[in-house]
Amino acid sequence: MIKKLIIVIMASVLFITGCQAVKGVNLNNMILNGSKITSSESKMTASLDLTYNKAEVPDPDLLKVLNLVNHMKLELQTKMQNPNTASLSGNIILKQGKIPFQLYLDKKYMVLKLDNAKKPVRISMDAGGSPNDKLIQDLQTKLMSPIVRNLPNPKHISVKSETDMVHGTKVKGYKVHAVVYANEVKDLLFTFLTNLSKDDKAITEIVKAVNALNKATGDNTTMTVKEFKAGMADFKTGLNETLKDPQFSKVLTPKNYFKTDIFVNQYFTVRKSSSVLNIASIPSGMGLTSLRLTVSGENWNNNYKSIKSTKISASQYLNEQASPDQFLATLDKNHSVLYTVMASFIYPPSKALDSKQVQVTNNKGTLDRITVNGLVKGDVIKVYSIGGTMLTAKQSTGSSVSLYVKQLGKKSGKIFVSVMHTKMAESSRISVVFKSEK
Repeated sequence: MIKKLIIVIMASVLFITGCQAVKGVNLNNMILNGSKITSSESKMTASLDLTYNKAEVPDPDLLKVLNLVNHMKLELQTKMQNPNTASLSGNIILKQGKIPFQLYLDKKYMVLKLDNAKKPVRISMDAGGSPNDKLIQDLQTKLMSPIVRNLPNPKHISVKSETDMVHGTKVKGYKVHAVVYANEVKDLLFTFLTNLSKDDKAITEIVKAVNALNKATGDNTTMTVKEFKAGMADFKTGLNETLKDPQFSKVLTPKNYFKTDIFVNQYFTVRKSSSVLNIASIPSGMGLTSLRLTVSGENWNNNYKSIKSTKISASQYLNEQASPDQFLATLDKNHSVLYTVMASFIYPPSKALDSKQVQVTNNKGTLDRITVNGLVKGDVIKVYSIGGTMLTAKQSTGSSVSLYVKQLGKKSGKIFVSVMHTKMAESSRISVVFKSEK
């Protein structure tokens, strides 16, 4: 069922951009101009919201993943210096907290720094016979052109002239609003396949572009027009059989849709977008019943030669063969959200503290103190507010540890305390009541 959803999602995104002009605006150029961008700066935010029945999720690890990514948010900034050199930075925001990250990529290395790790991970890129980047890009554009011009417009699409703010600058252009409902995908797919099958010129262009792209990337495989047509006919037959599956009809419902607002400038280059993917009906989804993905972003300085990607430098690196334990050793065990998340998947949970091990002194005029006894060296104690915010954390150097908070509250209240033993995940949190200030 998940595979069927992926087909619907990909088709919906594809058909947002149709082959026919709307009010004189050639929507093909949105895709084709995007493929010609070699450098740019951009920012994006995304959020994911899930609905699932915990009792119906068959795998405990899958339930962990669903609990982890539900209500997840992503903040991302990108600097693309050229097609081979780019840097990304941002935050992954989970219920447990924020995970900052940085990534740098060039022809030699990909360097990734997660949650302020002491050592970034560096992965060597394939240095063998690098193909001509401009040639590859030109061939990709040639491949896309005959495809997009055969795409039908979705039923629900509109275009209007508009001026919008992009990265603090007023830009004149057009706003494209479009919606594809899942029950429309079948007709759109078959219309596209019919259009393409009748366009011999497009098929010839596609075959030539594919063969040239293969050659440029070191692949000697070739394809003929006859083979392409036969493959397309087989795909159409297989798709028709897939769509007959009764379960598929439960996916092809107007409750499932992809909606987008795209702002393009006067040269038909996408500058800003806001999209929603709503899947409100997931039959047989292993406990997952709905998902909603919201993405928005904007880009600027397209094809500016002065853009410089941000490198990540360090005296030492981990390589791709590093074990999870080696990577965890580079993180701040006390405060790293990523350490806590990874440990929860790798290690068994620590045994929760007994409330008798914790004493809280709510001082007036001085720091409030939380003391935890009965520990072993290396245990990490974390203290949370009643709302789930981590107030403080500290690693013990002996059998007890004292932690300090500026102000727990003038009146009596409650905190939550957990322990994390060496090579074990964080325990469940116990509640500890404290008295009003003395």
